[in-house]
Amino acid sequence: MQKKTTPDNWRFKLFAYMSSQGVSLLGSTIVSFAVMWYITLKTGSGIAIAGVTITTYLPQALVLLFGGVLADRYSPKKIVMLSDSAIALSTLVLAVLFLLGIDNIGWIFFFNCLRSFGCGIQMPAIKSMLPLIVPEKELMRANSISTSIWCVIQLISPGISGIVMSFMSMSSVFFIDVITAVIGVSLLSTISMPARKSSAEKYKPIEELKSGIRYILSNRSLKNSILFYSIFSFLVIPASQLTPLLALQTFGNKIWILSTIETSFSIGALLVSLFLSYKALSTAPFKLIGFSATLFGLVMILLIPSKNIILFVMLMFIMGIGSPLYYTPLTTHIQEITDEAYLGRTFSFVELFSSVATPFGMLIFGPLSKLSIVIPFLIPGILLILLGLKSKKIS
Repeated sequence: MQKKTTPDNWRFKLFAYMSSQGVSLLGSTIVSFAVMWYITLKTGSGIAIAGVTITTYLPQALVLLFGGVLADRYSPKKIVMLSDSAIALSTLVLAVLFLLGIDNIGWIFFFNCLRSFGCGIQMPAIKSMLPLIVPEKELMRANSISTSIWCVIQLISPGISGIVMSFMSMSSVFFIDVITAVIGVSLLSTISMPARKSSAEKYKPIEELKSGIRYILSNRSLKNSILFYSIFSFLVIPASQLTPLLALQTFGNKIWILSTIETSFSIGALLVSLFLSYKALSTAPFKLIGFSATLFGLVMILLIPSKNIILFVMLMFIMGIGSPLYYTPLTTHIQEITDEAYLGRTFSFVELFSSVATPFGMLIFGPLSKLSIVIPFLIPGILLILLGLKSKKIS
């Protein structure tokens, strides 16, 4: 796939891009944890907590495809900067409301929706930016660095959020997101991007979306890659959402156990991401992806009879190792085989399927876990092994 020639200063651009996204993501993640804990402590209501989840994921899913069209038509850098600024502005308004003593949970839901809309607009643009600033041969390493940053943030943000909530008011916590967004936008503004070819055609989002669908369907490798990603994302939902329940039923209601298993997964993912960012592997992407799917499936099955906490934690660590081995190569592969003019629309579908996988998966596996916790681990585990064995044919 022919891409635009990347200038020699791509390393600076990559540093600015990663720093921008890392700082912005850290602030958003800290505030997300704080909002969830604030509502949990204030209401103790499962319905209110569900409201946070719905207002976080549903609005972005509704606008993701539109965000992909925008990313292909206009500068993805400007889209990210504008959406980040809009998200920061909405958070600033919410912070002011809390300063004025207006701390109604309804306002949190409302502004959470606005933030989610902004995320949905910018997500395809973020993914489509990387191939424009990094040489193709460095994409795997760049995506590995991005995954490493995400893993680090997942490790440290709960602790930071707990600390700031202990010593700061909720309004001050909101200001953290505003400040990190300003820093992120400032860093991103230093990056020069290739000029977007102007289109003389009238802007028709529906037609451009249909054009993106036709492009994906006409590209066998791209179509199969997105299908694999969607199936994988659905099948690993029990591992990401129901593992705490499995641990709770096996070892009892102990917070330190739940924390340990989540941390062990994140550490495994971080170590592999750091390795991939340091050493470029010559292994074909779908060999890594197939290995990851098989590894996830085996571990999910082995978790069921594990009655020893040390063994359980070790298995979660191994599962964490498998996470970057599918996400990073698959993302890189999609970036490499997608024409630049369709990057935004392509990743809007990737992100959409990934976003809906969690609620859809829980609609299926949640009720099954009430029948038996074994079912949502055993059946998807077997299917993941079969998926991994079939991965070569998918490419």
